Amino acid sequence: APEEPTHTHVFLHPSLRIMRTACFSVLSASALLLHRDDVPSWACPNTAAAKAASQDWLVSGDAAEDLADGKAIEAAVATEQQGVLADAKAWAAGAVKDVAEAQKHLAQAASFQKQAAADKSDAELKKVGDEIGQAEQEQEEAATLAKKANAATKAEKAEAAQELADAKKLEEAAAAEKAGVVAMDIPALLQAEKATETQDTFVAFYAPWCGHCQTFVLQQNGGLNQLATALSSAKNLRVAKFDVDAEEIPSEHGYAVQYIPTSYMICPGGKKTKYSGNMDQASLVSFVKANACKASVP
Repeated sequence: APEEPTHTHVFLHPSLRIMRTACFSVLSASALLLHRDDVPSWACPNTAAAKAASQDWLVSGDAAEDLADGKAIEAAVATEQQGVLADAKAWAAGAVKDVAEAQKHLAQAASFQKQAAADKSDAELKKVGDEIGQAEQEQEEAATLAKKANAATKAEKAEAAQELADAKKLEEAAAAEKAGVVAMDIPALLQAEKATETQDTFVAFYAPWCGHCQTFVLQQNGGLNQLATALSSAKNLRVAKFDVDAEEIPSEHGYAVQYIPTSYMICPGGKKTKYSGNMDQASLVSFVKANACKASVP
């Protein structure tokens, strides 16, 4: 029977091992730098790690749902604030009462102390001293309670303000979603490529968790909404968005989305051009004009 092949171990001189390790380190660092440089400053990497590290935002991409969520948050905050104010008033009233009671005990103890001193009774002096100590402790506890009540009220107000800000952003997103930017899924995206179509499509791939996407795609005053407004008089053109969290990117059809937002100009017949310029309106409009096939852009 043939013998099993044996593995040959190659032992490198220590200096060669160091050189090899250094080369691997340089190559790895270069790869990381190149990967980072591939992502523009106005985009998020389209990776699971980037999603996990991002702030989990509330925008869903559906106008009705986002508007309802925003209104619900506002209503909940209003109700919560009523409870917070009631609790704060109760805490404050309790603290004032406790302070007054402690001051009363302190005054009584001081009076007893004077009387005990006049009577020259050691037992009475000790008893009064204990009462003074207890009264001072009660006063200190009442003051601490008042401080805690004040701090809790401030914290609740700050949290409510943040929740109201979130609600406003949701409502802004809902307004943007109604403003003429079309939401596309995979069938609609592939339909836009067919030769029978009569209009071009500018589509932005995005994810709700990406802060840059929120700014460009989901906000009422975002760049995509502004672009749709600027091109509203153009013929045979639609401005669209594609949620990469909701559906798989059809990479087999030539869509490379390493970062988001990533935008493409799609022409009937399958021609597609990826946008790689700056995110200002003049650059975006120029790109649409330069790559239009069916669209007539003034």
